[in-house]
Amino acid sequence: MKALRRVLRVPGLWLGLCALHLGLAWGLAQPVAGAVRTAMGGHTWTDPHRLIAALAELLAQSPAIVAVFAAATVASGLLGAAIALLVRGGVLLRLDDASDRGSRAWAEFGRASLGNLPVLALIGLYGLVLRLVLSFVANALAGAHALVELVVLVLLLTFATCAGDLAAARRVLRGERGVHPREYVRACVDVARSPRLWLASGALTLARWAVAGAIVLVAVHGAGEAWASWSARGLACVAVFLALWRMAVAVEASRRA
Repeated sequence: MKALRRVLRVPGLWLGLCALHLGLAWGLAQPVAGAVRTAMGGHTWTDPHRLIAALAELLAQSPAIVAVFAAATVASGLLGAAIALLVRGGVLLRLDDASDRGSRAWAEFGRASLGNLPVLALIGLYGLVLRLVLSFVANALAGAHALVELVVLVLLLTFATCAGDLAAARRVLRGERGVHPREYVRACVDVARSPRLWLASGALTLARWAVAGAIVLVAVHGAGEAWASWSARGLACVAVFLALWRMAVAVEASRRA
């Protein structure tokens, strides 16, 4: 619960990140909406309960919209990852110490974000390599059993996420160099030795994945309805909160070590 209290101490951080994510989503949706309006040629779809069917028909008739959708999806993923990496150092610092206020807090946030950016990017690269290796390991362990492979893969990916968070927290909060792979391996070993840390971080990771799935279901099931749009936005804010909570778990673990 200490990790949760760290998040609750910085509501402005959560709200700011929510606004950033929602603003990014709105901005990337504009080219798609413009392409759809152009393809519709001023016509209006009169059945709000069959918007998915209308969209499928529109995509079949206008291949250009497919390209716009694909570009928006790729841009969303890349920009989301870039923003997460950019603010990671500042987020870890604020979760560790929320005593600063006003302009000083923003200055420290920016300094931690930009100052640690190259090393955190390298830690992220180590994490990507680890995920690829663990994916092959999961496939080798499971053999032809798809369900077993899925379970093993989920366990290993949550492990990699937890190790990456811990390595990043140690870099930002304890001043570790974080450049040599040995330091990342040490974080992996510490996570393996601490099942409670792995469980806490993994549970929050799985919860965030579940929220992401719920957003898709709400968007599809309630297409065209006002409640669906607002529900998706609310769930996105929940996902941001869960991500902060998971990072706070790593902050707490780095302070105990």
